[in-house]
Amino acid sequence: MRADAQKNRQRLVEATIALVLEVGGEPSRDAVAERAGVGIGTLYRHFPDRESLLHAVARHVLEGTLDAGEAVVESVPDGVDALRQYMHMALDNGIGVVNIIHPLLERRDWNDLRVRAGTLMKALVRRATQAGSLRADLSERDIVFALTRFARPLAMGLPADEERALAHRHLDFYIDGLCAAPNSRD
Repeated sequence: MRADAQKNRQRLVEATIALVLEVGGEPSRDAVAERAGVGIGTLYRHFPDRESLLHAVARHVLEGTLDAGEAVVESVPDGVDALRQYMHMALDNGIGVVNIIHPLLERRDWNDLRVRAGTLMKALVRRATQAGSLRADLSERDIVFALTRFARPLAMGLPADEERALAHRHLDFYIDGLCAAPNSRD
């Protein structure tokens, strides 16, 4: 693919991510093309139908998030810090998009990414819990579902930067709470 075509494709994917997070659902194709600064014909050349665009967006976000997480596992020795950095990077990478568009996709053939994600999450949680820094009853699913909740846009009309700042703040509260001794429930 020519460099300019690749650049346009990337801009379309990034515009879709931003719009999905802003509107909390699927944006119009006209809005995507406008945000990307390309014509609607360019969008259709790269993504002839809705499914191909949304699938490319989901894979892009998942691959970027996994790449970042794998780099964190390699470079950050402290388990809690690694988990915290991974979760913040996932928010910044737009992981909330996957949760929003998942029901819109007819095919979700991401077995390669599921394997990578499972391996990554196990490594992150194992390191943090083995060091005794996190609650021992924490599971990979707890992290995945918490991240899904933090990454989903609030339906309150907040500006995107304010919403992202709140998500990061609440994520830190969550991780700090995981480091505390579990409360007993009667």
